[in-house]
Amino acid sequence: MTMTVRALCFAPLLAGLLAFFAGDRPASADDTGKLKFEVYKDKSGEYRWRLRATNGQVIATGGQGFSSKASALSSIESIKRTAHEAATVEAES
Repeated sequence: MTMTVRALCFAPLLAGLLAFFAGDRPASADDTGKLKFEVYKDKSGEYRWRLRATNGQVIATGGQGFSSKASALSSIESIKRTAHEAATVEAES
């Protein structure tokens, strides 16, 4: 439940940002100036992802570690598919 809430908090932002993606292909030198999902292994051996803006700043993360690279990639694909459906809500203080 917590992961879903966290993902949905980023969903409206990601929905707009994902419109800039050219497709599902590995990053290359020609990708300069495009948003990028990065998948990496952290110090504890878990896979994580982050979304970088064109200026290199991290603008979103998966919020958790994944036991496999496939799970991290699946999380990214899920956000790409469903972010446009997420509602925008005001968080309670």
